[in-house]
This record gives sequence, C-alpha cells and structure tokens, in this order.
Amino acid sequence: VVEEIVQCHQRQQPVLVGTVSVESSEKLSRLLQQRGIPHNVLNAKNHAREAEIVARAGQAGAVTIATNMAGRGTDIKLGGNVEMKVLAALAADPEAHPDEVRARIEAEHAADEAAVKAAGGLYVLATERHESRRIDNQLRGRS
Repeated sequence: VVEEIVQCHQRQQPVLVGTVSVESSEKLSRLLQQRGIPHNVLNAKNHAREAEIVARAGQAGAVTIATNMAGRGTDIKLGGNVEMKVLAALAADPEAHPDEVRARIEAEHAADEAAVKAAGGLYVLATERHESRRIDNQLRGRS
C-alpha cells in the first residue's frame, strides 16, 4: 500500500486511502512519515478539520487517509475545492478584494484540475474490506 501511494505521490496524483480503523490509519500514517510523504489523516481523532481535509484531498500530490469514509458534507474536487481555497486566501490576506481573489483562484484552479486529470485523477485505494459494505461503497463512490 505504501509503495502504491509513493508512486502516485511522485506523479502528483492525489490518493484517497480507506482504512477500517483508527489504528490502521495511524499505522499507515507512521509508515508514510518514515518515507517523507506528506499526508492528512481523517479519523475520529481529528473530526474538527474534516471539511478542510476532504476539500484538499483532490489537490495534486495530496495523500488522504480516511477511516470509515462517508460524505462528510464536502466534495472532493479534482485540483482542490475552490471555495476552501478562496476562504484560506482571504484569511491569509484580509485586505485583499474578495472578487479579485476569487478570479485569481478560479484561473489557477483550471490549471490545477488539468494537472490532476493528466496524472490520472483521484486514486482511491482501500487497505482492506470493511465489515459494512455501505462504507466500502462510499469509498468506491469517491472514484
């Protein structure tokens, strides 16, 4: 699994990895840290950041480990989520004009989306079958 993730990350293809437990997500996280692969972990321990993590999951080179992947209320968009990028940019520079920031980010997003598509789109990988077929189907639906 780690080798597959490393290969995707090297070609800047975003990866969504489904795990069945917090323990397995944390073990995979440690293995990726050892390999120097930046990633986000979405499990019960960091639910406060879940919308942000899911919003970034489609960015080029992003690696997201998710336990019991559900809707989370945020879509994974290839190239990243424009709304979250705009909010982050405005938070970083409160003096910026919102319309100008949005126009710049939307222009950048088209190139980001094309780069992700060229890398193969979102790579969805499950580490094992979940005891609930519904959870497996939710992960599969992200592809």
